[in-house]
Amino acid sequence: TTAAFVVTAAGDAGLDARTVDRLRSVPGAVVSPTASSAVYVLEEGTALIRSDARAVADPGALAATARLPLTEGRTTDLDDASIIVNGEWERHSVGRSVRVWLGDGTPRTLRVAAVMATGTGGNGVYVTRANAPGAPVDRVDVALGDGADAAAVAAGLREAVGATGGRVSTRDEWVAAAAPGTSGTTRAGLLLVLGIALLYTGISLVNTMVMATADRERELAALRLAGATRWQVLRLVGAESLLVVAVGTLLGLVVAVLNLAGMRGALGLLAVDTAVELPWAALGGVAASCAVLAVIASVVPAGLATRRRAVELAGVRD
Repeated sequence: TTAAFVVTAAGDAGLDARTVDRLRSVPGAVVSPTASSAVYVLEEGTALIRSDARAVADPGALAATARLPLTEGRTTDLDDASIIVNGEWERHSVGRSVRVWLGDGTPRTLRVAAVMATGTGGNGVYVTRANAPGAPVDRVDVALGDGADAAAVAAGLREAVGATGGRVSTRDEWVAAAAPGTSGTTRAGLLLVLGIALLYTGISLVNTMVMATADRERELAALRLAGATRWQVLRLVGAESLLVVAVGTLLGLVVAVLNLAGMRGALGLLAVDTAVELPWAALGGVAASCAVLAVIASVVPAGLATRRRAVELAGVRD
C-alpha cells in the first residue's frame, strides 16, 4: 500500500455506503474502498483452487493507493469484465479469458487485465465490486491529494467514521497490525530446537578441546623444559583455544552470509526486495559462550597436566 491512511471497519458488517460517502467527501482525500471476497478457479481440470480476492470500487483509486507488483498489464485496466491474477495461476497471460466462480458461486468468464509476480499468491487477486456481490466494504485506503494537509485529512476521516466505530490508522500502524508474524508456539518450538542444537554444540566443543589438550602433554612438558613457566603455558593454551573459536566463528559467519545471500537472490527473482539482517547480539553471545567453554575445557586439563614434573611428562609415550 502507498496510502497515507487506512480506514478499517469495526466489525464483520463493514462500512456502510453513507460512511464511505462521508469519507469521499473529506477534502484532500483520495479514497479507495475495497471489500474482501473470494474467487475459485478449476485448474488442470480437477483442482478447484480458492484465491482470496480484494474487490475494488475504482481501479483508478486503487492505482493511487497501492503499488501492485505487476509483471504485465496495468492496474487501471481492471474493469467489471476482467480480473488481476498472479503468476501462480495456470492461465496468467494478459488478455486471456479464465472461467471462475465468484464468492457466491456465480460462474463468470473474466479477461486477465494484469498479472502480479509469482510469489504473491497469498496477496490474492483483484476484481471489481460487480464481481463480489454482497461483500461489505471492510477497508478504505486513503491517499493525500495535491497540497492536502495530512493532519486535516486524518481529522476529517476520524469524524467521518466516528459513529460507526471504524479505525483510522496511518500506513505504518496498519502494516504493523496486519503483517503476518510468528506465533508464540512456533517461536517456542524454534527456541527449543535451537537450544538443543546449542547444547550439543557446547558438549562437542568441550569434548574436542579436552581430548586435544590431553594429547599434548609431551608438548607442554617440552615447553616447560625449554624454560616456560606453568602460567605461561596455561596462557598459551588459553590463547590457542580463543584462536580456534575465532576461526570457527569466522567460518560460521561465512557460511551464514552465503546462505542468506542465496535466499536474498531467490527472493529477488520473485520481485521481493528484502534486507539481510543478522542478530549480532545473539551471535556475539553464542561466540562468547563458546570462547568461555573452550578456554575452560583446554586450560583445566592443561593445568592438571602441568602439575606433574616436566621430566615425567616428557617421557610419556604417545
